[in-house]
Amino acid sequence: MKRIGGRRGLAKKAEILIIGSGLAGMSAGQFLNASGYQVTILDKGFRCGGRYATRRIDDFSFDHGTPYFKPSQIPGDLKNILSEPYLKGWPEDLSENAKASIVSIPAMRSFPEELGRGLDIRQGIHVEKLNFRDDVFFAETVETSSKDTPMSDEFSGPFDAVLLTAPGPQTADLIEGLLPIGSDLLKAARKVTYTPQFSVLVGYDFLSDAPSIIHNPTSKIAKIVNQAKKPERPEKLAFVVFCSPEWSLKNLDKPKGEVAEIILKDLENILSEYGVAVDGLGDPAYLAAHSWRYCRLKNPAGLSPEAQLDSTSTIAVAGDWIMLPDTYGALLSGINAARQIETKLNNRS
Repeated sequence: MKRIGGRRGLAKKAEILIIGSGLAGMSAGQFLNASGYQVTILDKGFRCGGRYATRRIDDFSFDHGTPYFKPSQIPGDLKNILSEPYLKGWPEDLSENAKASIVSIPAMRSFPEELGRGLDIRQGIHVEKLNFRDDVFFAETVETSSKDTPMSDEFSGPFDAVLLTAPGPQTADLIEGLLPIGSDLLKAARKVTYTPQFSVLVGYDFLSDAPSIIHNPTSKIAKIVNQAKKPERPEKLAFVVFCSPEWSLKNLDKPKGEVAEIILKDLENILSEYGVAVDGLGDPAYLAAHSWRYCRLKNPAGLSPEAQLDSTSTIAVAGDWIMLPDTYGALLSGINAARQIETKLNNRS
């Protein structure tokens, strides 16, 4: 196995590993980096973002994860980012409250990408196992050229602290290999449950006016978001259809192609009801379905900031499954975990 990274010199700050490049990992990484720590972020995906996901293909851009968020979902420590040029108000959806929504430009994944600017982020690296010996952590990893094709085995470390930001079940699998340390975190992660959700991506070669957002048009569909109406997106008629949690769970084992065709038929009928030209709606230029197995949080871990850090070591957890299942919960949990790690490392020295 090949080794990535090396032991810190005595004059350097501690080295910290963060697993996951979503909002929790990025907010924690920036906090720790600003404090002078050596931060490495490993993520099995090929772009930053987590649920702030965007797929770009055939001149289409689909925000098939989190479609937008509210200004109130930015914690006080990060309020200054609301004035950053990569975030822009989008007053199309006023269903939740009177304040406009926020989108990141030119894609929703731009938010975590910008939040992670300057950090050492290594994509396409899957952490298979964590080891703890001589008071430091090591990560056994597999680098992949695609999600199914392993290219080489490696290990990275040593690290003085580890922050896990993957969904609860995936985090639990990594902690289990570290027992007896992390036992309380393991119990918390194992109690976390989710409802899955399908996102169906539909793109057309023609332009036609359509509503920006349609809420709960059928029992199958929770929301339809018109990508062309979002700021700085391609001027092509494109939709992300977010299926209802109930329907997604019931049809989770269906082939994605079959799910896409079912939802396309509903979309065609819904758009025709809103006056969109029917010709060609049943024959899109692009059609795909994406399944989010760990999408809507049902049972959070319910951890206080102090409980995000293991009492016997320097392994911590963060993510929107810790306490609040939204953008605010993800960002705040990352900051809280970073603070706990910093305090414990300072107490050690």
